[in-house]
Amino acid sequence: MSKKTYTGWETIRSVLGKSVAQIDPNDSQSLAWYDFQWKLAVGNDLASVTQVKKFSSKSLFVTVSDRVWFSALDSLREKIINTINQRAGSVLVNRIVLQESSAVNHTIKKPTKEKKHYSLEQNKIQTLEAGVKDESVKNILDRISRKLQVVSLVVILVFISNCTTIPRDQVFQNMDLSDSYAVKAVEKLSGEKSRENIKDPRAYYHYLMALRALESHQFEQASENFRNVVQFDPDDFKFSHQLAINLIRAGKIEDAYQALKKSLSRFPDNPELNMMIGDILAARGENERALSHYQTVIKAKSGLARAYLLSGAIYEVQRQYDDAEGMYRKVVQVESMNPLGYHYIARIHILKGKLEDAQKSLNRVLELKPNFLQSREWLAWLLEVQGKPDEAKKQYKILLKLNPLSEKVHKRMTAMRGLIMPRDVGSGKYRAAAEEILGAPDVHMKIGAIYYEQGIYLKVLDEFQLLQDRREENEILMVLGRVYEILGRVDKAIQEINRLMKVESRSVNLLIYLARLHSMNKHPEKTVQLIEEAIKIDQNNSTLYHSLGIAYIATDQLDKAIDAMQKAIAIDKDKDAYYFELGALLERTGEFERAVKNIKR
Repeated sequence: MSKKTYTGWETIRSVLGKSVAQIDPNDSQSLAWYDFQWKLAVGNDLASVTQVKKFSSKSLFVTVSDRVWFSALDSLREKIINTINQRAGSVLVNRIVLQESSAVNHTIKKPTKEKKHYSLEQNKIQTLEAGVKDESVKNILDRISRKLQVVSLVVILVFISNCTTIPRDQVFQNMDLSDSYAVKAVEKLSGEKSRENIKDPRAYYHYLMALRALESHQFEQASENFRNVVQFDPDDFKFSHQLAINLIRAGKIEDAYQALKKSLSRFPDNPELNMMIGDILAARGENERALSHYQTVIKAKSGLARAYLLSGAIYEVQRQYDDAEGMYRKVVQVESMNPLGYHYIARIHILKGKLEDAQKSLNRVLELKPNFLQSREWLAWLLEVQGKPDEAKKQYKILLKLNPLSEKVHKRMTAMRGLIMPRDVGSGKYRAAAEEILGAPDVHMKIGAIYYEQGIYLKVLDEFQLLQDRREENEILMVLGRVYEILGRVDKAIQEINRLMKVESRSVNLLIYLARLHSMNKHPEKTVQLIEEAIKIDQNNSTLYHSLGIAYIATDQLDKAIDAMQKAIAIDKDKDAYYFELGALLERTGEFERAVKNIKR
């Protein structure tokens, strides 16, 4: 997945370094500032065993838990001094005095068990304790030494370095950074000068947490973190956009709608936000409001083809065919190679009875995208209507090559033998036949299907999740399930296929697909249950018994696995693989003679 770079952000080191650059030596927080800069300079390992205690006469007094650390710190003296002075904008420090003290960090209290969030100091304690328990001082020194030999010590914010050491099962338990020095420093500065170049570090923290969630396509956690980013950095629309898009990908359309409404109060003319809320409104049937937002997009001259296409679809649903055609024509004006533009122009020509114009548009679609099945189906139908059965059959044969199992095409081929299509394009009979062959505009499905072909699966979610009011349609549910599976969100895939099972409860293929998903999700017992249900529907399917045997192995029920394999062999005695796997099972249970017999078979 490609990472986006937001131009409104500097690096976290740069932002906070600049934000807290100038200090007042008489400020009660000045010692905290030196301690903060010290941690930036020395890194997480050394910060956990040191603490700034005093600053006097350009000398920084630092206590160290053990003298064994002195050599590592001595090698960094000059660099630390330069770093602190550079951040301050003047020469504040010219000497660092190291003092041994076993009490470093011992004054920090451990958090209570009831506290769910982790402060920066709590994470520092955890890091120190883990280091004492799991590593000797020598090992830690060796590790730091290796880092220094390869690259200069990386300057990292304490709360960011601690974030990266959180166990994976705690990755989404956000820290409470409100009391951190960095936050308080920024809050103080924001009241004294322009907020330009000052970013709340909590926004950056939640931004990083959102990126981590997106690595595994955890859209729910990502959206919650982007919600916090928007709270702490409300002036960048990109984060409002990311909040909404991740809510949509999580299937939380109403939450996305509410977030977009709030964002548009700050960015009323933003084309991306207007496009998204227009899509949601159009899917709900609130056509006039949707058109208003699409017009905002069009005025901004951003995303024009999509806005024109969706506006045209609304006009078509409202039977304003001239307005619809005008919008569809603008699609091909801004994107002359866009097959969807010509496809939808052909729709209007068919509805108006302009058969020759429709045929030209469809031919253009097929020049640009030869595998556009629906356009080819319409072309074959048009040729039938025009009394050109041979040309129509030619198109149907191409369709069968592209999709040999299409029942619809087979029926059309059979029906052509004695069927006389309506030739009067002005008749009600023609209009009814045209509307039946065309169906609804389904723009989101068409766009989503193209993204699916191109392997842009996140965009597929963006389109298909907008069709939640049509979740009962098999194709929508199957696509959503498949996309979530591809993205590694097997839990979400299971949710979608479970909905589909309510529509097709006796589908063996769906039961097996759902069983496979549960197997991927580490639920072998559920896998066994689903395969058993499939066998009740299709009792003479050797493949199902073979699959059941494999599933039993995963639950360590070897006797049942052997029984299932034997039933598979009884149905299909010619499958060598069944005998081999049965032999392997018998070997595991100690029946070596039978095992050898089956393997040799």
